[in-house]
Amino acid sequence: MFQRPEYVCYRAARPIVIDGHLDDPAWQGAPAIALCLADTGEAPRQSTTCRLLWDDDYLYVAFDCQDSDIWGVTTERDRDIYNQEVVELFVDDDCDDHSYIEIEVSPLNAVLDLYMLNRGGVRRGLWDWDSRGLRTAVVVDGDPTRRGTDDRRWTVEMAVPMADFMTAPHLPPRAGDVWHANLYRIDRANMGDEYSAWSPPGLIDYHTPERFGRVVFSDTTV
Repeated sequence: MFQRPEYVCYRAARPIVIDGHLDDPAWQGAPAIALCLADTGEAPRQSTTCRLLWDDDYLYVAFDCQDSDIWGVTTERDRDIYNQEVVELFVDDDCDDHSYIEIEVSPLNAVLDLYMLNRGGVRRGLWDWDSRGLRTAVVVDGDPTRRGTDDRRWTVEMAVPMADFMTAPHLPPRAGDVWHANLYRIDRANMGDEYSAWSPPGLIDYHTPERFGRVVFSDTTV
């Protein structure tokens, strides 16, 4: 029987500087999540580590992606960057398994943000929804504009405004509050695409809110 994984989200002692470098000391105090293959749960060829933090104003997310061939094309907002390489955050703040925020970021720091409605086999993305005040930054160790170069990794930081989570039971969250969420990565490589997840849905379909993990907010400060 499926059991949602659980992540304890600590409070940041001070606002995180969103520059993509992941060198803020608070990240060292946040538990690390290693993504696994979305369909099998096995380890991917190229690893991804994620961390979460929060404060009164933002939910902070960090991705560290090993990548031997980093690739991106699009630089504009709200394009179908999921056909390239991306990391993704899905958040169902009221845990209803039907409506959730989706935010994607590419190695070129292109952003796709959607509000998703998903019920009874009908799925609709509201493309005109924007996360106002969203901040993202990417650092690339390699060349994402050319395929086949000797690349190494890319890192991403997100600061998602708490104001986006309008259906959450409390804003800002209180210690012990639970949101459902998942973290994903799509890697496009010559040896084949890899789809990674924190809470694997068991198939190549990230829009499975019933398989999201549990994010438990803590007032422990790091």
